[in-house]
Amino acid sequence: MALMPLSIEAEQTLAATIAGWFQNFGGTSALDVARDLSIDHVAVMLIFEQLVTDGYGSMNKSVQLYQMSFDLDNTAAGFKHELVTTHIFFPSKEVLRKAFFASGLSQQRFPEYTTRLYLGAHQIGLVYFSEEVLSRYLVHPEHYKINDSLAGGDVSSLSAAPEDRYLYVRYGKCRLMSDQIVVTAIYKDLSDMSPSEQSYWHSHEIESPELDRTDQHFHNFLKRTYEGNFVNFHDPISTLLEAVTEVNNACGSAPLFVKISNIHLRLPVEQTYKSYCDSASELYKVLGPDNISQSLLSAVLISDFGLQDDDLKHAESGRLLSKLQLLAIVEQKLGSAGLYTKPLRKLAGLRVDADHKVLESDVGTKSYSREFAAMCDDLTRALHQLTNLIAKFKAARI
Repeated sequence: MALMPLSIEAEQTLAATIAGWFQNFGGTSALDVARDLSIDHVAVMLIFEQLVTDGYGSMNKSVQLYQMSFDLDNTAAGFKHELVTTHIFFPSKEVLRKAFFASGLSQQRFPEYTTRLYLGAHQIGLVYFSEEVLSRYLVHPEHYKINDSLAGGDVSSLSAAPEDRYLYVRYGKCRLMSDQIVVTAIYKDLSDMSPSEQSYWHSHEIESPELDRTDQHFHNFLKRTYEGNFVNFHDPISTLLEAVTEVNNACGSAPLFVKISNIHLRLPVEQTYKSYCDSASELYKVLGPDNISQSLLSAVLISDFGLQDDDLKHAESGRLLSKLQLLAIVEQKLGSAGLYTKPLRKLAGLRVDADHKVLESDVGTKSYSREFAAMCDDLTRALHQLTNLIAKFKAARI
């Protein structure tokens, strides 16, 4: 639809707001235009209103701002603050597009998300991506620091990262109606990336996703990002590792788990069963028998539960029982058979698939990150219960 022709003052006013957008990707107040063009402030407000009526943009009407002034002839008075009511005008995308391509800006070949800001995208507007976009950073912990959770997180490059991969980006996560998990980030953070990083993220972009508006994790992200609320983001891996530390603390000077972290442990984001199994394998390195102290289990069973050395051996072969078998006996003695070893066996099955099976390609829309998180939560609850049982057993012996 053709726009109404403008008066000279209206054209100058519109041009000033376009220049303002190209400079800061935001609206322009009537106060700023009045100052820059030496036009009466009220007259600029009226022009803004007419520009909106004629379809040249939109505005926030009757915004109250404090206008600061300083009198050089009376410096002792300091700064004065005057409350002023003004309008803030936002040129339409059509107006910005015409101005962008009519200027030399279009020849500068800005990267994708920077270009979109010039064309009218809002700095805090959200763009959606496949969860896979995070894999580039999660597989290189030596280059990037990642704070990840079910609601989102942030990625920042370390000094060891290649120069063209510098970035800091905050992201959220949301579930689609298809149950697929996607990542979202604001235009401001995307536009601050290097051209190569913007190109990488653009290659994973999802257009017009159908969001599941009941997703509480996404609501938490929105509350923290747009409302400034302090909202806890559930990080199932960190919570699980804290539970591992609690078990060690309950055991005393001799810890049950030898190591309490794994730099390669992460949520699976590649949307394949293989990535799910690979994450399980990394988790098994922390929770499985290779990281459990056999000497502690043997000592507890002998000194605390009165078993003999022969009780810790196979009756027929005479070989020592495995760590998981010893742990299962400890669970029985504490009155909760299979408490930890049962969910651990599920993890072990995935670890076997990861390390010993040739898995077929199954790229699709299924997301495994929340399935993996649920398994982490089950193991966390088991470890919390194990901690409580150990504490009660020790208290009863005092």
